[in-house]
Amino acid sequence: MDNTFEMKRKWEAIFDFTSLFLLFMVGSVLGFILEGIWHRIKLGIWESHSAVVWGPFCIIYGIGAAAVYLLSCCLWKKNMFLQFLAFSFSGAAVEYFSGLFQEICFGSVSWDYSRHVLNIGGRVSLQMALFWGILGILFIRYIFPCLSRLFDKVHGKSIKTPCFVLAVFMVVNLIVSAAAVLRWRERQDDIPASNQIEVFLDENYNDDTMKKIYPNMQFR
Repeated sequence: MDNTFEMKRKWEAIFDFTSLFLLFMVGSVLGFILEGIWHRIKLGIWESHSAVVWGPFCIIYGIGAAAVYLLSCCLWKKNMFLQFLAFSFSGAAVEYFSGLFQEICFGSVSWDYSRHVLNIGGRVSLQMALFWGILGILFIRYIFPCLSRLFDKVHGKSIKTPCFVLAVFMVVNLIVSAAAVLRWRERQDDIPASNQIEVFLDENYNDDTMKKIYPNMQFR
């Protein structure tokens, strides 16, 4: 009975909204920083890789961080080769379906791996899948144990209230960002604003502003 109770507590801690949301937020910010540093090393200039109009949040890294954490909970005692395959596949899946979602909903792309060997529609490639696998191994070996101990302690109203406020902010942020991108696409087709919301978007998120926020986004 005690073992069953402990296992229940363990899985409740793993799937706790507060823990996963904090990981999502931290992963999004770190992803924004890492992408900026990598671009700085390659081209010598800093470039924004935010997925939203407010704040430094690279959402795909946040989703990836949460996915890797959940996988780590299941693969903690598995052999390294199986872990590597799982992280490579899951990372590629997140990237592929995120790219597909963006293309279907917004008619745009933010990355293109068409020049990579063994790519699928330019959305994901063997090179990037291997990269996700390596990141996953580093995560499960060095970061996961610390996070598990931390998340066991992160409970209570004092942390849940700020997380709820941040979650509401991110929802509004995503809605405004989606509206701004859709309106940006309409402007490419010379479609004039038809209501006050579109006028607001044109005034506050014009083409120059959107290009600074999303320098790699291209419409198809």
